[in-house]
Amino acid sequence: MRDTARLRLRAGFPCRWSVWSDDGRGWYPLGTSPARDLDGLPYFHGDDLVLDVPHERVTVRAARGMEYGFAETILVPEEPGETLVELAPQRIYDAAAKGWYGGDLHVRFNRPPLWMAASQHGEDLHVVNLLSGDAEATREWVGRNLPWSDATHVARVDLAHDAATTGVDKLRERGALIGYANAFRGPVETPEQLLKAGDPGYDARMSVVDAAVGLVDSFSSAIGSARAYRRLIGAGNRVAAVAGTGQRLGPIGRERTYAHVQGPLTAQSYAQAVRRGRTFATTGPFLELFVDGQGPGSTLDLSPGDSVQVHARVIGPQAETVRILTADGELAAGPPGEVSAELSVVWPTYVVAVAEGGGLVRAHTSPVYLDVERRRVAREEDVTFCLRWLELLEDLIRDRVTDDYLEVVEEARRVYQARLM
Repeated sequence: MRDTARLRLRAGFPCRWSVWSDDGRGWYPLGTSPARDLDGLPYFHGDDLVLDVPHERVTVRAARGMEYGFAETILVPEEPGETLVELAPQRIYDAAAKGWYGGDLHVRFNRPPLWMAASQHGEDLHVVNLLSGDAEATREWVGRNLPWSDATHVARVDLAHDAATTGVDKLRERGALIGYANAFRGPVETPEQLLKAGDPGYDARMSVVDAAVGLVDSFSSAIGSARAYRRLIGAGNRVAAVAGTGQRLGPIGRERTYAHVQGPLTAQSYAQAVRRGRTFATTGPFLELFVDGQGPGSTLDLSPGDSVQVHARVIGPQAETVRILTADGELAAGPPGEVSAELSVVWPTYVVAVAEGGGLVRAHTSPVYLDVERRRVAREEDVTFCLRWLELLEDLIRDRVTDDYLEVVEEARRVYQARLM
């Protein structure tokens, strides 16, 4: 490189760094694989890093996942010698201080371990679930933390798994979370639209079956397919709202499942929190929900006419609205901050909070369930929707699955029909 200079980047903790020149070229430390985020910015992870750049104006940015903002400077590096750049992104919120830990439950283990380690710590991602296509790596690490784990960062292989995968029963026996990884595409106002918008692998479309018969813990498309998720929970299915980055470009942890953990963070305590529905899924905003002081995953058993106090709060610079929804629709809404409402309960329902902003900014809690005289929500419109969804799905898969699975489909149908009684 002609007319080169050297930068030393330091934050005092691992970060995601971006260095680019005015013509858009990105610059990286020696040995780092070039990568770009969804905005097209180059990035790499670490702290106290050295890299060569041209002796011209460059922009340096330090970021660290969704709990932080970013710090940025523009400079012309000194020549000769080394220019020290000290930047530290400011924290927006501290989820772990409230017992909430964010995880990315859908990360392909297709990069070197050092890259994965630097990425998890550089994004301050509390939990990462790595999906390994390497049987030997899976056997070596399943049930054990990967070497770069610490008290607030847990990395596991197959902590969570796609329900479309074979051997789900064995995965559950090992303590794996079972859910769906891919969102529906397009509008899902009707079951017909939902089937057309589903993933070609027929995975998330199968959730109407597996949720009814208790084969899954979560619905991983909760923020990308919020309407489908609310149809499932409105029909009486109790599955947690979760999210995961999936296969898209960019750093890991862009979508996270925050789980409220009791005690220290471990793979087991995090998985238990997800199974109990103590979660919210988000692309950035921190979202809280309380119903009579109880958070997501809780069940309140009420009598007809009882009233409850509902509070939702969102933190995040890109959130524009926060809404409180029940099975019957919107209860309250407002700008960022706290929204409160009183709900008089006549029949079983649920309460969720949803935050939205421009672009892909959104968050969705798991429900607080409001049972009435020990009866759970089973809204007729949602149950009917799921029965039609089930009928269309059966027509689609009849020639592609075994008779055993068709028997499971029939079992799910009986479950939904019983909820209409």
